[in-house]
Amino acid sequence: MYLQQVMPGKFSVVECNDPDFSPTGHLPYLVHEHHTVTSLGSIIKYITGLKATGPTRSSSNLDSSLSGTEKAQSIAWCAHVESNLGDIVSYALYSNQDNWAELMHPALASLYPIPQRYYIPGRIREMYRPRLESAGLWDLPIKEEEKKPFKIDKSWQKRQNTKLFQETFGRERVLEKARISLEIYARLLDEHDFIYRDRPTTLDIVLAAHILLLLKPEYPEPSIQNLIKHTHPALASHARRVFEHISSCPESQLRISSTPKFVWSSLIPWPSTAWKDGLSEEDIHFRRMRWGFYGLTLGSMAVYLAVSFQNVSRHLWK
Repeated sequence: MYLQQVMPGKFSVVECNDPDFSPTGHLPYLVHEHHTVTSLGSIIKYITGLKATGPTRSSSNLDSSLSGTEKAQSIAWCAHVESNLGDIVSYALYSNQDNWAELMHPALASLYPIPQRYYIPGRIREMYRPRLESAGLWDLPIKEEEKKPFKIDKSWQKRQNTKLFQETFGRERVLEKARISLEIYARLLDEHDFIYRDRPTTLDIVLAAHILLLLKPEYPEPSIQNLIKHTHPALASHARRVFEHISSCPESQLRISSTPKFVWSSLIPWPSTAWKDGLSEEDIHFRRMRWGFYGLTLGSMAVYLAVSFQNVSRHLWK
């Protein structure tokens, strides 16, 4: 949403579902020329620092009309939203057991081939665990003790009551944290269409992006979603207003590049048929030498294995 507003039509989105491609292991990340930028704050700072390079390019600073005090407040509020609402969004997507088991895990698993689909979704979830644990929002199911066969467990009802109490108490704690944060942002917005001006600023986009992530998915456990819709409809309307404002731009159509589908032959590093495009003579020479080294290494291994097999066969026949 931010890039659509500051530079519509001047960027493309590459579908990526493997966090290993990111320098920090987190998605999304920005690549521009020789620079790679991660985290929302760093991306916004980098884009804001870019200079306009033509009459058709939009200004990369949405906050240029703000006063010095308003800019400082906007930076602080953006950090507040990322910290507080970011925790709530991460809880809804990765911590809440119902949402994870019925929504996020199947969605993530469908993006990966076998065998990655069996371990990458869980690894992505674990990346959010330290943050959510420090915020008191980690919601894993309580593991029941293994029951011995043919034995009446009289403490079963007690454990069930404890589990129900802990789940209810934990989710009420999350709702209370969400209520406090949403009330703060509702007062910040007041009754205005946008927070500072008659058009979205960086803070509007950051706030709307988090609210939309809590509103749009069909969550199996929709308590936070219902809280926004019924208690703070102004925040929901603001998020939709920001989204519609950005989408109304004629150049806001996203250019999306799909990642190549997984095929078993991709496990073998064959050179691409278009590997010479855009390379200098020195780069081409270097690649040829590298593939020559690979061929020499594989050939040496093949000869070594053949000789070793022949020696072993002689000893067995003797």
